[in-house]
Amino acid sequence: MIFFYLAILSGGIFFAIKLLLPHFPKAPATSLPVSIPVVVPLEDTTGQVIEKLEMMLAEKNSNILRLQTELNIQQNQLRDFDKIRTILEEEVLRLREQNRMFRSELGLPTGQPKDNPVT
Repeated sequence: MIFFYLAILSGGIFFAIKLLLPHFPKAPATSLPVSIPVVVPLEDTTGQVIEKLEMMLAEKNSNILRLQTELNIQQNQLRDFDKIRTILEEEVLRLREQNRMFRSELGLPTGQPKDNPVT
C-alpha cells in the first residue's frame, strides 16, 4: 500500500517538473553575494531599537506641539479677524443709515427704489 502512495507521489512530482515548470518564465541566473549574518547580542539590538523608537516618539511629539501652537495661533487670528469684520460691518450699516437719513433730510433721492429698501 505504501508503495502505491509513493508511486502516485513520484508521478505527481514528475508531472509538476516536466509539464508545468517549462511554462513558467525562467529567472535570470545571477550570482548572489554570499553574506555571513552578523550575530549581535539581543540586549544591544533591543536597546538600539528602543533608542530609535524614543527618538521617533520625541520627534512626533515635537511636531504635534508645533502643530498645536500653529493651530492656536490661527484660531486666535480668525477670532480677531471675525471681531474686526463684525465691527466694520456694523460701521458700514451705521453709515448707510446715516447717509439715508441725510439724503431724506435734504430731499435728495436715496438711489434705492421705495419698494426695495437697503438692509
